[in-house]
Amino acid sequence: MIKSRAISIFILFLITGLFTVVIGNDAITGEYLEARSVNVYVGACHFGSEYVEGGKEATVVWNINQGMWKGVSLRGLTVVAVVSAQKNLDIDSKTRRSVLYVSSRASQLQQEMLIDFIKQNYMKTLGQLVETKVTTVNFQKSGIVYDVAVGKVLSLSATKFLCHNCTQPHQIWYSPLSKINNTAIGKSTVYSYQDKSLSVKWEIGQSINNIFVGQFSI
Repeated sequence: MIKSRAISIFILFLITGLFTVVIGNDAITGEYLEARSVNVYVGACHFGSEYVEGGKEATVVWNINQGMWKGVSLRGLTVVAVVSAQKNLDIDSKTRRSVLYVSSRASQLQQEMLIDFIKQNYMKTLGQLVETKVTTVNFQKSGIVYDVAVGKVLSLSATKFLCHNCTQPHQIWYSPLSKINNTAIGKSTVYSYQDKSLSVKWEIGQSINNIFVGQFSI
């Protein structure tokens, strides 16, 4: 009786452990990159001069390293959102409007799951989703350097600062729009966007400290 009970407990342990492993493997994890239209790390005077009239736009990039959504693998796919508001995004969540760009490399089912994944988890970040587009989405990372291109509408080149100690915490004025892990600050050297879906466009040709990078997990 005792032996039979022990075997039953052992089998239950194996089943539970297997179930945990399967569920764990379904978790979606990857690289997160966010570019603002103002410096997120800068001196107080510069921050103050930008805050009132600037900071109304952002680009958010999710590059999925692994994971499944509703049984569909999203591994290796990238989705990009461009967000705009009437005031600085730091204080304006009510008027946020966004366009979502989904990789054309994904199958139709994967595209649907990418869109659903974002809608289920990040609409607070994006606000009103005015349009979703399927296009070429390229994400490349080499060490601390990131390059993102979305069709002919967006181009972004960014570099992460080498370490957290390279920055002065009291001069970091913003937080990422989405919850991420291992947050780091960086700078962009190329950052341009133009698409009729949102009535905004910009081209920042100089280096500014407008980048957040980290990892996301759902």
